[in-house]
Amino acid sequence: MSAGRVRDALRGALEAFAAVWSRPLPDADLRAPALVFAPHQDDETLGCGGIIALKRAQGVPVKVVFMTDGRTSHARWLDGDELARRRRGEALAACAALGVAEGDVLFLGFRDGELAGSLPAAVERVAWLLREHPGRLLLAPYEHDVTPDHVATFRAVTGAVAAQPAGASWTLLEYPVWFWHHWPWVCPLADRSLLRTRTLGGAVVRRCRDLTARVDVAAGLDAKRAALARHRTQMERQDGQADWPVLADVARGTWLRAFFTGHEHFRRRRLPAGRAAR
Repeated sequence: MSAGRVRDALRGALEAFAAVWSRPLPDADLRAPALVFAPHQDDETLGCGGIIALKRAQGVPVKVVFMTDGRTSHARWLDGDELARRRRGEALAACAALGVAEGDVLFLGFRDGELAGSLPAAVERVAWLLREHPGRLLLAPYEHDVTPDHVATFRAVTGAVAAQPAGASWTLLEYPVWFWHHWPWVCPLADRSLLRTRTLGGAVVRRCRDLTARVDVAAGLDAKRAALARHRTQMERQDGQADWPVLADVARGTWLRAFFTGHEHFRRRRLPAGRAAR
């Protein structure tokens, strides 16, 4: 049996085991208006595009907040200002494909790759949004999503909740994106520069222990695929540059599979105001 088939078999076994511990997301969460926080333009689609599409198909309000300007994803290939401009337009088109109107898309504009250095300001901006939209379901990257802007987005959201007056609480759904860039979901040796986990075993434990809320998003997959296609700088080689990286290149194409299985997986937590998340 080839290494790829062994990995596929192990991934299938792991997902079957994780399914025993996971539970469908409560109906109340599916009906709840949501605030989605995305580190970059495409994370909203990859991590939770299915649930966004399902909510909007039912007329549930969803606001999408982009934390950074996305200017560094292809810094070797395109001027940062131009890349940020393109990605902003792509984000609006992707959100439209998911059913989110332009007026419900917000760009905070922090510099891509440097969100951690602007965390106090990010917390303040997110805290203002929470005050403007009390009680909304929150979606943010998984705490262990590896990349700095994703972790900083998680910290900005939980920090903003902690900054609210005591007595209120919010439900947080943490969505994985780069967490799936671990064996056995991919062969990370194909992308050593992206492998930043301490132990591969730790990823397996976290998959089963943390990501225990699931949503059947089969009905939203067409919208999710259409939205991802709108992120052209991430999905198509641009300006005739044959070496322009695209998401399909990651782990030789295996990484994208994790986002189109028919389910989205979350870590679900209830966060009390006035207290930092643990």
